Amino acid sequence: MLGQMRGLQAFFGAVLIVLSGLAAGSAAAEVPPCSGPVSKSTLYSDLGRLESVIAGNSGRLYVSLTPTGSTASRLISIRKPGKEPSTVVDGPGGPGGLAWDRRRLLWGYGNAAEAGETGDENPVSGLYRVNLRKRISSVISDRLGMANGVARAKNGAIYASNDFGMKLDRITPEGQTVNGWASIESANGLVLSKNEKYLYAAQTFAEPSAISKIEIADPANVTVWATTEGVITGNPVFDGLARDGKGNLYVAAWAAGEVWKVDSSRRFCVLATGLGRPSALSFGRGKKGFRSARLYTVGFNGELTEIRGARAASYPAG
Repeated sequence: MLGQMRGLQAFFGAVLIVLSGLAAGSAAAEVPPCSGPVSKSTLYSDLGRLESVIAGNSGRLYVSLTPTGSTASRLISIRKPGKEPSTVVDGPGGPGGLAWDRRRLLWGYGNAAEAGETGDENPVSGLYRVNLRKRISSVISDRLGMANGVARAKNGAIYASNDFGMKLDRITPEGQTVNGWASIESANGLVLSKNEKYLYAAQTFAEPSAISKIEIADPANVTVWATTEGVITGNPVFDGLARDGKGNLYVAAWAAGEVWKVDSSRRFCVLATGLGRPSALSFGRGKKGFRSARLYTVGFNGELTEIRGARAASYPAG
């Protein structure tokens, strides 16, 4: 749908339609709350417009954002909850997705409506590799459709999405950019399956809302893994995506202002509500600081939120 739109006016018009559909259909209320002792707390606010988040093994958290009052992008680091964020590097407008490349961080740029809506035909977004210790970045591709969601496989292949188009891009382990490696409508958040045979993609503007999977060995094999068809009315606008070790997925429902868990039986339940346009989420990876047992989500309203109990939460019985 969005791949055929032109201009920011069309984009925001589409979002307003989606939000109206949610209000009219009471979509969020039709997805049950997850069972278990789940709680959320806001750790930071007024950080800007937050696009992506990822945790490091040291317990640090890294956030991709647009600072308040700026059109540029910024990558920040937070050592542990309560500590002042510090700037790692700045970049051009349109902060994109984040993924690890060993000790380096991959950071998308050019993640903006103007680039995305023409990204299938004229890819101008790109991807940095960031040296966190030296706080410098280098471009590894400048021919991506949008660099919205980013995921890296163990063999070095990198995947990048465009939620305004139909093309999902791949950077080979040798560094070659392949535009349109797979075709999928409005792909956004990306995660690889544990065995790395599949790539999961949250589809932002697809109707009905869905999470699809792409077979790595045969990218023409794209199937819907979980769908809201028959579950809700309206479009919750799926954004960022995360996975736990048991294969459960977690998705930021941007328009609904919620985070949902999707279990191995492909059932949706609500983990957290009342969030301000959540865009991405990541489990912590440390024994201290931002801990591995907790899920962290960021939003366009500038808030960083901690969700406890996400791993143990389950679809309600009965």
